[in-house]
Amino acid sequence: MDLIRLLRSLEEFLYELVGWLVFYPRTFWRVVVHPGRIAMYTREELQKPLEHRFQATISPVLMLILTVGLAHAMELVSRAALPAIDTPAGKILFGSEEGLMLTRSAIFCVYALGAALGTLRRQRAPVTRDTLREPFSIQAFLVCPFVLALSAGMLMMRLATAEWVVAGIVVHLIGVGWYLWARVAAFRAMNAASLPMAMWLVLTSFLITTAVIVGVTMLILY
Repeated sequence: MDLIRLLRSLEEFLYELVGWLVFYPRTFWRVVVHPGRIAMYTREELQKPLEHRFQATISPVLMLILTVGLAHAMELVSRAALPAIDTPAGKILFGSEEGLMLTRSAIFCVYALGAALGTLRRQRAPVTRDTLREPFSIQAFLVCPFVLALSAGMLMMRLATAEWVVAGIVVHLIGVGWYLWARVAAFRAMNAASLPMAMWLVLTSFLITTAVIVGVTMLILY
């Protein structure tokens, strides 16, 4: 009986793995091209029973986890040198592949969480597990291309030649520009707001979150 349960579990895992190969690029493309629609889609899916959610895509949090894993795989394949940081905290956060992956996961989760908390604050809604689920799920989708763009740009810059550094900066700028546009599009799809108002709210939230992340990182490292 144990062997049968093991085989069934293996069957489910392999089926899920094959599903990721099909649905990950499909979901990623929908997020990149139609962030406003993916926001509305997420709201609709979360209203369904748990077992019927996200049947045509990958769920938002799993999408974020897989994207961080993909970014980490890029690091492993490239074999680029890790950042040279001598402080004890720096060695923990950036001195190993595992630490770098965990640090990257935490940073991008903070972006998604900061945007979600900002949404609840504008709605004057209490922060609970139920109220946080929808905005965080939407932001988890939107942050995925941002993860890959910043990870790819950082990887290029670590190759330490002038051409790659410039290419990395360009990829960073494209990633940030897309991320701000995607959040504006999602915000306007979910709320009755003018374009200038949406841009102001999104940019303010992004800058505050970035300042907090940079400030905490500098405090830990130095």
